[in-house]
Amino acid sequence: MVEDRTSKPCPVSMLKVAYDITSFAESPFGGIAQVCANTITQAAAVPDIEPVGFYKAGDPDNCRIDGVAVRKLTPFSSLIGPSYDIAHSLCHRRLKVRCARSVYTVHDVWSLQPNRYQSAAFQKKVGARLRRDILEADFIVTISETTRQNLLALELIAPERCQAVHLGVDMPRPSEPSEISPDLAPLLGKRYVIYVGSLEIRKNIGHLLEALRALKDVDLVLAGRPGFGYRDNIEARIKQFPPQRLHLLPKVNRKDLALLYQNAVAMILPSFEEGFGLPIVEAMACSCPVITSNRSANAEIGGEAAILVDPEAPQESRLAVGRLLDDDEYGDRIIAAGHSWVKQFRWDEYYRKLLAIYRALLG
Repeated sequence: MVEDRTSKPCPVSMLKVAYDITSFAESPFGGIAQVCANTITQAAAVPDIEPVGFYKAGDPDNCRIDGVAVRKLTPFSSLIGPSYDIAHSLCHRRLKVRCARSVYTVHDVWSLQPNRYQSAAFQKKVGARLRRDILEADFIVTISETTRQNLLALELIAPERCQAVHLGVDMPRPSEPSEISPDLAPLLGKRYVIYVGSLEIRKNIGHLLEALRALKDVDLVLAGRPGFGYRDNIEARIKQFPPQRLHLLPKVNRKDLALLYQNAVAMILPSFEEGFGLPIVEAMACSCPVITSNRSANAEIGGEAAILVDPEAPQESRLAVGRLLDDDEYGDRIIAAGHSWVKQFRWDEYYRKLLAIYRALLG
């Protein structure tokens, strides 16, 4: 239920909605960039929505969407210029434009308290900003029920001011073998396990390395860029993995990624913490078995269609990969379960729920 803070109803025949799409402008890679891209794409498809994308930094050419105006966010955007019915912050920062009501998407909550996934200085700075932005927003959207419950446990907002809205998944057709980038060519015909995401402490990269080390006929693909803790904790461990079986891919376009998923033995996401875990549903949509941790939002998003493992026990992932290699019938069951499960994660349904929130806020 949405708390109505208005005394006068606002007209809703044509809604002017501003979105912060800075993450998309900065790079088309990454989970938040996908949220930005699909949110404004869905908004542009609704006849009575007039969406505008704002970016604080980056290249506007990264985020061109038909039917969506894109504007640079300036220090004066909150003082002059058009006023919007809804300002929706999608990128872990409050969108400061003139608006009637504000919505803020919280992707995760670990920055709100000391943790081992960020430096102390970064956590303190980001946590203070996130806390302030949450308190100032009219409504909070979380991308999983797990994240919503974690946020409510901090007692920053009332339950009626917060709703979980699952993200969608929309993978393109895989690249044809003749179209793939040279970095992927060596993988064709090999058996490999893929990981997709930043290479950082929170993602539990050590679990992957330990799980795959003993499987000498299986390669490991790490598709992602270094993140927090890479140089101090992860880089040295990666160098100890057999180099002939390791493939580091810092950037992978969406069509190539679909091909990688489609041909993998499994996708493993053994994170200690996730706000949602887009690679889980991406892999399922591409007929790739998913092995993921039994904690955080991973278990929620993977559901009964994923193979859930203890992130502290890499031997569980090793055994799961071994069974997928040895038992085709088991693998087919996991893939079929993924196909069925992933049907609920639709971007049009995601936006339908956002639109209901906007209309309720505006009375």
